[in-house]
Amino acid sequence: MEPIDLRHAGNYRDLGGVKTEDGRVLKKGMLIRGTELSRINDKDISLLRKRYGLRTIIDLRTKKEAAEKPDIQIDGVSYYLMPVFDEAVLGISHEKKVHSIKSLLCLPDMTMLYRQMVSSENLSNISNILKKILLLPNDSFSVIFHCSAGKDRTGVLAALLLLFLGVDRNIVLSDYLYTNRGKHLKAYLAYVAGLIFQRSRIFARKLKGYLLAEQEYIQASLSALEESYGSVENYFSQELKFSEKEILSIKDKFLEASVSGQI
Repeated sequence: MEPIDLRHAGNYRDLGGVKTEDGRVLKKGMLIRGTELSRINDKDISLLRKRYGLRTIIDLRTKKEAAEKPDIQIDGVSYYLMPVFDEAVLGISHEKKVHSIKSLLCLPDMTMLYRQMVSSENLSNISNILKKILLLPNDSFSVIFHCSAGKDRTGVLAALLLLFLGVDRNIVLSDYLYTNRGKHLKAYLAYVAGLIFQRSRIFARKLKGYLLAEQEYIQASLSALEESYGSVENYFSQELKFSEKEILSIKDKFLEASVSGQI
């Protein structure tokens, strides 16, 4: 896993280098996760194209979000808008900008939001996005998948991609929590401010949850799948419907043999 330092987009990293349970390694320059790309400049674009071989962008935002802050178009890069949430659910995504205290207090519990991402009305969206990425031809990589903040929708998709490829769940959780790098102090100060100025622990906790990725959130999505299918693996089998031959081919596309000593 390698952080990518873009000047005008944050929370970017190449998931390459992550090891699977059978000792293989995710190839670098295949899967990149991050935030919306509405403000990137020529230097950012050059880095993504030349160093990481960017060929495809999967935008997980709704049509409205994408229209409000459209990704910069990049020559030679395919763009697909594939929302996780239907437009009617737009208002509950905490990744939208909070304009007032009232709007923050109206946001749902984050664990419920994560469960809703893989609920019946949204799960087909997730499955279609997974199949789109996993079945991309070799000349379509690297692929960036992103939402607005690169934390929630992106986090769930990254977790499912890594689990499908055979990455240990503890490593998957570590990738999810990596989003918090450098944010703990800001979140703590926000929590304290919520207590002082609003005198409300509910407000303070929601403000902290707005800023941080919490393990319980991503666990909520995975638990919801396990409750519905018995296991995440059963979800992959029943909903993605790949044959054994296709699974082997997909894994060969994304994974390589581990180099001795590599983490």
